Amino acid sequence: MYQALRGTYDLLPAEAERLRSFLNRAISILERAGFRELETPIIEEARLFNRSIGEGSDIVSKEMYTFRDRKNRLLALRPEGTVSIVRAYLEHNFSYSNPAARFYYFGPMFRYDRPQKERYRQFLQLGVEVFASGQACTDGEVIFILSEIMNTAEIGPFTIQVNSLGCRTCQDNYGKTLAEFLEKRKEVLCEDCRNRLQNNPLRTLDCKASVCRDILKEAPVISNSLCPDCGHHFKMVLKYLDGIGIRYRVAENLVRGLDYYTRTVWEVTADNGENAIAAGGRYDNLVADLGGPQTAALGFAIGLERILGLMPSVSGQRSGIRLIYLDAASLEKSFGLMISLRKSLTVPVTLSAEEKSLKAQLRLADKDNCRFALIFGPEELERGEVILRDLDSSTQESIREKDLIERLK
Repeated sequence: MYQALRGTYDLLPAEAERLRSFLNRAISILERAGFRELETPIIEEARLFNRSIGEGSDIVSKEMYTFRDRKNRLLALRPEGTVSIVRAYLEHNFSYSNPAARFYYFGPMFRYDRPQKERYRQFLQLGVEVFASGQACTDGEVIFILSEIMNTAEIGPFTIQVNSLGCRTCQDNYGKTLAEFLEKRKEVLCEDCRNRLQNNPLRTLDCKASVCRDILKEAPVISNSLCPDCGHHFKMVLKYLDGIGIRYRVAENLVRGLDYYTRTVWEVTADNGENAIAAGGRYDNLVADLGGPQTAALGFAIGLERILGLMPSVSGQRSGIRLIYLDAASLEKSFGLMISLRKSLTVPVTLSAEEKSLKAQLRLADKDNCRFALIFGPEELERGEVILRDLDSSTQESIREKDLIERLK
């Protein structure tokens, strides 16, 4: 028997309903804040990600799914959403027609990583991107929107961690300071961090190895390397968050695993979980790096599998209606009534798949989460009636056909 590939999963109906319910609430929040949907293909040229995420990043060097097509072009399944959105922003001339555009997107991403609980090789993200605003108040607004979405997910207490990576000059200066600190401890670093030390010292801050994390607790912090402009920007972000009552924690070792981030970065972790469930930040140079005009930008993405793992499992109220027939004539009548009811009602209306016994059909209706059964047999047809059975209470009554829709409403 075939099975789903390791690191992938089937989204079954009950979980799909929970996901759709969360997405509906989240998208409502986003659209009230002026965001519009933009969806991009799941395949792109690999060099798009190599250039923007960073050749030395774990995503590019270890985790991207790449392949060559029939024209020998190197393509990649998108490992994240921001770069594709920026590509679309430039390709469709939003940078000129609507530079301050706000987008949200939803869809699968792909990374060849070690599968863990709620961490898959194909995973779903809901993300947002905001363009052409370098103001600290926009950082505050976007973090507030993320907090609103987390609240509507009902995942329990969560913590927002924030930090500033500064501009590229700040990062270069801090990288030298950090490298000097780590060089003296190079022999005890993991192999990955020894490589990062040569290529991009800031990446060591994102290491998960316990030995490196212990060393980095004593490392110099980036806040001491921020230039006056970046330091002021971060202070204003915190001031705006304080002003609207957002609880946060400054985490001075917080970085993101992508090279394009600048200035404010943040992560959300559930108080009863270990991994980040959402993260984001500024990327004020990415639009220009991909060939567009200098454009400030920022955004975040939410890991939907992790959200679902934390959301309370709600047994939804049963609402479906199943039409049950007892002979061929009843089937013909039931089919016509099913079509009529679907035009008049907003709940699911279905027809029994096979002519089984009444008991068997009722059992299947119950398994399919139906609340009511409409039973047709020869006697009901002759009288112009239908039996309405409540599957929750196991009570039933006979109703005239002409009164059925009003009764169901």
